[in-house]
Amino acid sequence: MRVRLAWAFVGIAVVAIILDTMFTAAHRSLLSEATWADHGWPLTPLASLGCALMGALIVSRHPGQRVGWLLCAASLLSVTLAGEAYSIWVLDGEGPGSPYWAHRIAWAAPLLGWPAFVALIMVFLIVPDGHLLSPRWRWAVGATVAGLVLHTLGSLMSPPADVVYGEQYKGSSTATVLLTVGYLLVAAGLIASAVSLLVRLRGARDDARRQLLWIASSATFLAVGVVVILVVPQVQGVEGTWLAGLPLRLAQVAVPVCVAVAVLRHRLLEIDLIINRAIVLALAAAVVGVGYVLVVVLTGSVVSGGTDSFWLSLLATALVATAFQPLRSRVLRAADRLAFGAAAAPYEALASFSLRLGERPDPAGLLPAMAQATAEAVNAHHAVVRLDVEHGQDQSARWPQHCPDNWGGSTTEVPIVHGGLPLGSVTVAMAPGHPLRAREHRLVVDLAEQAGLAFRNARLTAELFGQVDQLRQRTDELALSRMRLIDAGDAERSRLERAIAGQVIPHLATMPERLRRLARSARTEDPPLGPAQLEPLLNASTSALEALREITRGVFPAQLARSGLSAALRSLLAREGTSGQLLVADEDAGRRVDARAEAAAYFCVAELARELAKPVVVRLGVRHGELSVEVSGENRLPELDLRHMRDRVDAAGGSIALTASESRAVVKVSLPATERVAAGLPLARRSPGG
Repeated sequence: MRVRLAWAFVGIAVVAIILDTMFTAAHRSLLSEATWADHGWPLTPLASLGCALMGALIVSRHPGQRVGWLLCAASLLSVTLAGEAYSIWVLDGEGPGSPYWAHRIAWAAPLLGWPAFVALIMVFLIVPDGHLLSPRWRWAVGATVAGLVLHTLGSLMSPPADVVYGEQYKGSSTATVLLTVGYLLVAAGLIASAVSLLVRLRGARDDARRQLLWIASSATFLAVGVVVILVVPQVQGVEGTWLAGLPLRLAQVAVPVCVAVAVLRHRLLEIDLIINRAIVLALAAAVVGVGYVLVVVLTGSVVSGGTDSFWLSLLATALVATAFQPLRSRVLRAADRLAFGAAAAPYEALASFSLRLGERPDPAGLLPAMAQATAEAVNAHHAVVRLDVEHGQDQSARWPQHCPDNWGGSTTEVPIVHGGLPLGSVTVAMAPGHPLRAREHRLVVDLAEQAGLAFRNARLTAELFGQVDQLRQRTDELALSRMRLIDAGDAERSRLERAIAGQVIPHLATMPERLRRLARSARTEDPPLGPAQLEPLLNASTSALEALREITRGVFPAQLARSGLSAALRSLLAREGTSGQLLVADEDAGRRVDARAEAAAYFCVAELARELAKPVVVRLGVRHGELSVEVSGENRLPELDLRHMRDRVDAAGGSIALTASESRAVVKVSLPATERVAAGLPLARRSPGG
């Protein structure tokens, strides 16, 4: 229902504009200067239609938004314009109708026009969120409404028959007082709305600031239009010219458009950049108009003594122009301050950033604070700050966090250095059409220098955290390694117990009873014991010894200590049930290294020989003080477990690496090779490259 009511205002505005156009065209040409200057056709009717359309759009998106309803109320100005056009047609152009009703329509038209004007003042008071800046600003609303009420009472007290468009009311003194006080109160409300906008704009940031810039630009344009329509007739000596009224009419059209863009799509354009360029142009034009036209000419005439000396006037002009040159930097500074706010105040930005440095010493808070301070200081599209951590992972922060990368602007990177040590960088990405100027670049450099010590501490903090994390990981790895060693020891003892119980005990279990029987038979029988009685005992003892020998090979082979690694590996691969190939150079065949390295290499090969599918290929070599053992074979497991082998290799000071494909796995073990003399053997030969 509310949306339909809002669009009903659009219908009323359209009908009123059509009637206004018909009445105006019937009285005088639509292209005449009086039509454009006095009546404001067609820009003022278009402004009313714009208020209706923009208000209806806002209400459609946000039915409770007061700004939209105020714009709809402001569109009633079109009804006032239509009434005024009809009364002028009847009274001055002898149009159809009674002069009696023409006077009454001219009397009643302002009763709708003034509320429409007051609605625009209310818009400036409550934009962009639909609320006053604070409860203290209620007086502005009260003063404006009181002025409207007094003006309406003064209009009601004026005789309708005496009202003619464009002339002063000829009512009683009371009506004149009410109208005058009403004018003053509404003017006070208009001034208060402008001050409210300035206060909001001063304290606003980011999106809220862009919204207010749209509205403030329209209000400024409206104020310029009012000044022009008052000043130009005084200069030209002619009132009611279209040139004097054109800025005001354009400003009336711009107001609803700028307000709607601020409420609905404030990111449509880079409004702060547009405002900056417009302010620079306006202030520069003012300097040229006032300084170079008035001051320069007057000073030139004074210096020349009233003569017509061309060169003396030219010299005076040059001197005054040079004197006015320092104003250029102030003009730019004022424009930046008005358009960009805190971005144009470098000392305030530095002071604010210093406070943030004290509040956020840790990297997690320092980097975002640095990025935000830099982006706000130069009004950048976004800023990225990076901290280089020498012994750890680099850290970075971005502000705003969620903004598109394809902005189409330029980037500038400034390194952050302290004491000659590079610590990171700050990258500033500027909006399109707004490159980083020299003084803004100096500001970023100053921010980077100021952050140097904080970044040095942040790097030390990050590296300390990294070392703590590495120590924690190492501790966890040692705990897991200890658990694996305990599990491996328990598993090895369990395997040894099962092997003895399954391979040795069966041969020895019946031997005591059989020996007791032989002992009894030897005491009772005279013939000595023969092979038939002793052969089973001998076979059982031999089998038990062979089983024990086989089992002890898995614990620690005696051949490894006696003959070396190559011989022990060759015996391991040639054992019954094991298929493999050992590849070793001739000069490395008899070479002996540290016993711990040999044992680690042997047990890794033994473990891999059980895990990998047959046949297994082992390559053994000693080069440049390093024992290298490479084991390759078909991988039959989803994931080869190297934890136990890694623990053993790490204990010996070596390393182990796995290269696996879908069907084959290659494990390379590298161990420090300290050569030694084996017991009872000569010193191993050294190869030319060993």
